[in-house]
Amino acid sequence: MKTFTKTMTAAALVAASGTAMALEDISGSVNLASDYVFRGVSQTNNKAAIQGSLDWGYDFEPVRWYMGAWGSNIQADFFASKPLMELDVYTGISGEFDDFGYDVGWLRYVYPGGSINDTTEWHAGGSWKWFGATYYYSRDWFATDDSASRIEGTFDYDLPYEVTLSASVANNYGDGNDDIWNDSYVDYSIGVSKTWLGADWGLTFTDTNIGNNACKKVATNGKDDICDGTFVVSLGKSF
Repeated sequence: MKTFTKTMTAAALVAASGTAMALEDISGSVNLASDYVFRGVSQTNNKAAIQGSLDWGYDFEPVRWYMGAWGSNIQADFFASKPLMELDVYTGISGEFDDFGYDVGWLRYVYPGGSINDTTEWHAGGSWKWFGATYYYSRDWFATDDSASRIEGTFDYDLPYEVTLSASVANNYGDGNDDIWNDSYVDYSIGVSKTWLGADWGLTFTDTNIGNNACKKVATNGKDDICDGTFVVSLGKSF
């Protein structure tokens, strides 16, 4: 009830400020990727993915409240009931103070046709200039009935010719994670992106230290390459 009341209050403030301002705070994207990799593991059996998002935000200076949704096709045999789509809904607050920033939020992973996989996750993170760190926590990680955590570090830097270099490394741990992968694991990525000819282009390499045996156990089709290092090419459009 408390969350509902806050949401309705924010919506009322936006309505009072006029439709034009509300529309200015809406953004979205569409994206085509050669693979959908989530925390180092392919969610589409190393096949292409079509993804999209819709976001809305409002500034209560110096805090920004946001909410949105993101979706993608999936083809991961390790999901119960084998859903064909992932839909994420989320909300949170963020802000910046000089070179420092923060982001605290809630996210719900929803799998139509496979609701046993639905998962709630919280996160809290901060950033300074090019560096960021975020802690993620779920009390019930993907139908395991156990909790899982993730600590992630990121680096983003603007290169010449308006190219952005991004890198991340993260440790995934906790009983819920161990129920799936036998043990904690590390995933990492490095990539470049650029807006060119009105589109968003990206190339990212991602990998994990998950062993072949653990990967085969999760990939019920016997494949173990969904945890391997791979390059992901993406082409998108933001609006």
